[in-house]
Amino acid sequence: MSGVRPKALFVYGTLRKGEARSGCLKPCRLSRVVKIPGALYLTRFGYPACVPGEPSSPGIWGELYDLPGDSESFMEEIDRVEGVGEGFFSRSVARHGGDFFYVYEAGPKIRGKTRGEDLLESGNWLFGPSLSRKDPFSFALGFESVHERYYRMEPEDGRGETVYLEGESPVLVTCPHSTVHVRMGKPKRHEFYTAALGTILHSALGCHCLYADRRQETDPNYSDDCGFKDAVGKILSERKIELVVDLHGTGNERPEDLFPGAGGDGEFLLGNADVLRGFYSCAEKRGIPAGSPDVFPAARQMTVAKFAARRFSVPAIQVEISDRLRMPKVREEEFRNLVGFLLDFVGKACRERILRP
Repeated sequence: MSGVRPKALFVYGTLRKGEARSGCLKPCRLSRVVKIPGALYLTRFGYPACVPGEPSSPGIWGELYDLPGDSESFMEEIDRVEGVGEGFFSRSVARHGGDFFYVYEAGPKIRGKTRGEDLLESGNWLFGPSLSRKDPFSFALGFESVHERYYRMEPEDGRGETVYLEGESPVLVTCPHSTVHVRMGKPKRHEFYTAALGTILHSALGCHCLYADRRQETDPNYSDDCGFKDAVGKILSERKIELVVDLHGTGNERPEDLFPGAGGDGEFLLGNADVLRGFYSCAEKRGIPAGSPDVFPAARQMTVAKFAARRFSVPAIQVEISDRLRMPKVREEEFRNLVGFLLDFVGKACRERILRP
């Protein structure tokens, strides 16, 4: 592939959104999450390295970014970040699905030291010792500092409005309002940190996660005909999903900080009342005041929770989270407590398989 100058970069480790070096890719634009042939290894330095192109290997999950206009000088800077000159990584050109892109593979200082026991079978760094698992708080800050540039960005060149993170457990976490969306002709603000929280749940619990990544000209929690709901429907049709957890943000007008929504009388849970009981018990354990399910019943329009339950017969619950809990820069303790609650609540559903009577 000599002579080919790709306009994209595939990243799979510390350059991924929210990870320690994700800020280096701020000049780029996230295109999509993809899986390429190859193997992913954990190095003795604590970060991953890949050996691409091995068709019999598990494959490598990562993010594909469109490079900025001055791509040559930009890539030279990333070469320095990745230690190419010192032999830690080497930059190569790969092709997958008709796309050419750069990828950093294990260099001479690493390649000879990768062992079978260091193989990450999932091919997904987020399922390994990534920052999202070791320090969800720092991960969330880094994730949102990158994601915020997509709040109002229009979809372009066929790029979708959503990012799908394929999971291994039967729970789908959705974040439809993580970017600006339009309801009845009026733009509504993004609900910050919801996509970061969904990604943390994906990493820690293996949940599937779908979040909005560009401005949406419809409201997925209001309009029936929209790209986000199309993506939800595709996942529910093709994967074994036993619960949908739809994350949202609300203001601080009420004294409570968490609200469940599962229909007027919990009908969207399809008989799985233990989910609602688990919600309240996990909130009580963390000392977080939880409000009545009647405040946000998720039933007045075609919400994502209602859509999943009515159209696909999958139990679903909407979770409204106050701004007080979603302000990590000024309320670190409250945000950490929120992450703990979500890991408790969603993790309980993942572990106990209490769904589908």
